[in-house]
Amino acid sequence: MISDMQLVFVILIITTICFLVPRFRADLVAVNALHALLLTGLITVGEAFAGFSNSVVIMVAALFIVGEGVFQSGLAQKAGDLLVKKTGNSELKLTIFMLVLVAVLSGFISNTGTVAILLPIVVSLCRQMQLHPGKLLIPMAFASSMGGALTLIGTAPNLIASQSLHDAGYGALSFFAFTPIGLAMLATGILYLWFVGRKMLDKPIENKTGTTEKFDAEELVEQYGVTNQIFAVKAPPSSDLVGSTIKELRLPSTYQITVLEVIKKEATALTRIIGRLQTQRMTIEPSYVIEADDIFLIYGEETAVKQLVANTGLTLQKGNQQLEEAHLAEVILTPRSRLINQTIQQVNFREKYGLTVLALKHQFSEPRRFNEDETLLYGDSILVHGKWKDINLLSAEKNDTVILKSAAGATDLANQTQKSMVAGIILFVMLLAMVLEWVPAVVAIVVAAVFMVLTGCVRQTDQAYQSINWQTVILIACMLPMATALENTGGVTFLSEGLIQSLGGVGPIAVLAGLYAITSLFSQFISNTATAVLLFPVAILTAEQMGVSPFPMVMAVAFSSSMAFATPVATPPNAMVMAAGKYSFLDFVRVGIPLQILIAIIAILLVPLMFPF
Repeated sequence: MISDMQLVFVILIITTICFLVPRFRADLVAVNALHALLLTGLITVGEAFAGFSNSVVIMVAALFIVGEGVFQSGLAQKAGDLLVKKTGNSELKLTIFMLVLVAVLSGFISNTGTVAILLPIVVSLCRQMQLHPGKLLIPMAFASSMGGALTLIGTAPNLIASQSLHDAGYGALSFFAFTPIGLAMLATGILYLWFVGRKMLDKPIENKTGTTEKFDAEELVEQYGVTNQIFAVKAPPSSDLVGSTIKELRLPSTYQITVLEVIKKEATALTRIIGRLQTQRMTIEPSYVIEADDIFLIYGEETAVKQLVANTGLTLQKGNQQLEEAHLAEVILTPRSRLINQTIQQVNFREKYGLTVLALKHQFSEPRRFNEDETLLYGDSILVHGKWKDINLLSAEKNDTVILKSAAGATDLANQTQKSMVAGIILFVMLLAMVLEWVPAVVAIVVAAVFMVLTGCVRQTDQAYQSINWQTVILIACMLPMATALENTGGVTFLSEGLIQSLGGVGPIAVLAGLYAITSLFSQFISNTATAVLLFPVAILTAEQMGVSPFPMVMAVAFSSSMAFATPVATPPNAMVMAAGKYSFLDFVRVGIPLQILIAIIAILLVPLMFPF
């Protein structure tokens, strides 16, 4: 008959396999694993839901709100503006300053949010300097991971490491406990990425991309292959459509075409004097009433447009008509976007954002005209059209999308930058309270999150809740009971004894290296948080059985879980830059594995020096 320990390992193996399948959400996998442990009687009800009251879970949730305050207040954007000012036209300055800036920001706020803020800025700078974006985006993603290892709050595994040591009776880690080793890793990483990594990623500038400093709508439309699907038609005074609204025509359902813009000539007091009419261009609303001599820019297949012209008396205009630059944007989906695995129709994209999707590009595929029933996938990028105000509102939703290219002007959201000083003060006081240990870390972070809302740095309470990445919160809360089940059934002891028997004879450094290697392997394919939760108890018990300090073992697992470079699915920043940099899976392998090995050597050498056995 199967023992309780064997049953736990069966559930763990199935859970790990499910984590590896992209189709399954990590949080749902963790919830089902929790249910399996509870229903099989391996843990009690209290143990099953203890994770939701764990201080780490509360801190992680509150840190998302703090980070949202930093983003919405404009404080993070100011850091991006600093990047633009300091780099000039030097590739060396751009690369080094970008890597340092990303790392520093990631040490205090979400690395995913940091990359979302800086991604379009770096792409724009690459266009100005005639560099292929792929040369810098993988280094940026890697720097965000290395930066997360600089402080206690930089990444969830660091917080879990501190809590695990505290729960085991060894005391919590200080705020800057990770910093000396983290800085050595960061310096090594920057040198490697400058002298080696960027050369591996050195790609020729595409003929149609990156050659101009100014945003080029014509170039973007051509990249997405919709140039030949934009037509201009005119409504003559004799047309039966004059006086009708756009909604009444039902063009999308009848002809599968979309009206995007109208060009019309209006008379003003000045134009009446000089005898010339003023041209006005605007995006189309369903309620727009067609007037004589209006010129419409429509999107559709040529045969459908010709049929429309034949049936309605509209006249087809000669020559290529260009869409207004401020009405276009290229958008990529974040790895944890709520739009993933849904169709354009299901998310009501037009109604929700006020934007029209013109074309869609799946990963490793050519762009094509979108289909409302087509599912949005991980790594997709889309070309959208609409008012510049709506484009900027979409750009504010950093959890779901990142505006990669746009000529849209600043909206009223820019006025929130006056809150940046307030957000900076709140963040500074929070860090000071944690460093000087005035209050427990969880109290400092929760209070900071509340003040971000009360001072308006996070504009609405609903936005504070929306900013929390519940997938991460649920994942941690549901995986903590897995560690409890392993401890209760002797699974942690089994793993620890196996590690000691295989490597213990060589010495504690060999065991530390083994733990680092195991953690590194798992973190390439499954969540670094889940990996850390499972292996911290093993690290602590292994150290206790060997009669050495658990601190170096725990630190090795913490660093290793954060340093995941070899696959695009290892971290959200890796996944986020994949579409923007037009990378292949092999690009991450070629650049990431040597860096993975270098960082491992640094960790194995320095951790025992800073945290003696």
